[in-house]
Amino acid sequence: MQNNFFKFFKGLIFGVVLLSFAMPVSVVFENIFDGTVYAAKKERRKPPKARRTQTMTKKVGAEFIKAQEALSEDLPDRAFTILENLMRREELREFEKAQITRLQAYVWADKDDYPKAMTYLQRSFNYNALQPQAQLDLQFQIAQLHLALDKWKEGEVLLTQWFEDAEAFGSPPGPSAHALLAQIYLYFASDEKKDSPEEAHFYRKAEPHAQIAVFRATEPRENWYQIYLSVLLFDDRYAEAVPILEAMVYRFPEKKNYFRQLAALYAELSREEDSFQIQQIMHNKGMLEKHDELLRISQLYLYYDIPFKAAIIMEKELEDGRIKDEEKYWEQLANAWLSSREWRKAIPPLQKAAELSEDGELFLRLGQTFMQEEEWESAENYIKYAIKKGDLDNPGRAWLLLGITRNKKGIEHEKSALFAFKRSTGYEDMETDARRWVRVIEAKQARREADKIAAAAAEAELADDSIYFN
Repeated sequence: MQNNFFKFFKGLIFGVVLLSFAMPVSVVFENIFDGTVYAAKKERRKPPKARRTQTMTKKVGAEFIKAQEALSEDLPDRAFTILENLMRREELREFEKAQITRLQAYVWADKDDYPKAMTYLQRSFNYNALQPQAQLDLQFQIAQLHLALDKWKEGEVLLTQWFEDAEAFGSPPGPSAHALLAQIYLYFASDEKKDSPEEAHFYRKAEPHAQIAVFRATEPRENWYQIYLSVLLFDDRYAEAVPILEAMVYRFPEKKNYFRQLAALYAELSREEDSFQIQQIMHNKGMLEKHDELLRISQLYLYYDIPFKAAIIMEKELEDGRIKDEEKYWEQLANAWLSSREWRKAIPPLQKAAELSEDGELFLRLGQTFMQEEEWESAENYIKYAIKKGDLDNPGRAWLLLGITRNKKGIEHEKSALFAFKRSTGYEDMETDARRWVRVIEAKQARREADKIAAAAAEAELADDSIYFN
């Protein structure tokens, strides 16, 4: 039984949390305007000479603010009109054009028109008029937009160039940027032939970036964990994957898949009791809902010698219909109660299983259960029905048990018990035990007959002696 459990768990290792490598636009843009793409600032080494701080003229600035407000109020068309009018002014400086064009790109992004958003971002970048950090931000956003438009190779080239420029500027990429690059490499891996050197190559390239995303972030995001986990599982590095999944279970306790995969990894690493504990937690959290899941947890309780808990689960789920109404599952419930030495509770599920069965085997077990309760009449009836229904694994044993139940019912049933025992002697595997019972009963009958004769003789002697006392 153990092998069956853990073969199943091994199948979960690759079937639960593998990534979908198609990256939705919402993921690409989740950090497009925040600063988490950079690591914590460190002291710069020979920073480039910064441009003199520039500002907009008062008139241009006032209109620019109106456009910003319109965009924040979800009025992108009004914002774009204001910006278009601004761009028609002949006195605009390059810095002002770059700022206006960048905001136009954000308007197009708000309207979900990413090709136009990229065009305007590229145009703003080409002015080369913003502060170095702002230019770096534009470079990163342009790389992201290529990815959003499924231009993965171009996006990867632009992003790796941005990595080099960010390092040179003294603003090294942060965890989210590393996670993005790792996901690009995993996307490339998914396009390669499975188990090919090319696929492995992209996993190797993804690993350092995925590792940085998880271990350098204060609170790594869920998909960062997934990326790093997929890298580890690709190489069957289960021991290294365990702490990652443990962290995922802690961080995302509502996600059933992570619990399932952690249980699978524990089982693969021969940490069966840890695997069982995870399954227990899942059951307590109501995460086990399907027939196979509920059946498995009850079987695990049986395997770890906690039959009472197994029986409680089986009984509830059979009654609720989440475990199938089939003979073998009612029999398993009965077995759980029997293992718990709860003979009386085993009777109803055994009766249910027997009614669904095609042979007499379960009726024979019902008879044995009533024998445990010393209810000899019921035991005899079920054993007789089992023999009548037939197709028993050991019919000789059934006749032997029938003889025992009849013998337990008293002297008046001794002849019928003797008949059953004699029938049992006809089966080679039961002959020795059956003949022993036959000898016991015949000896008892012989003693009673001898006692009867002796009593009659004594009474006759007493009758003869009475003449001397008359």
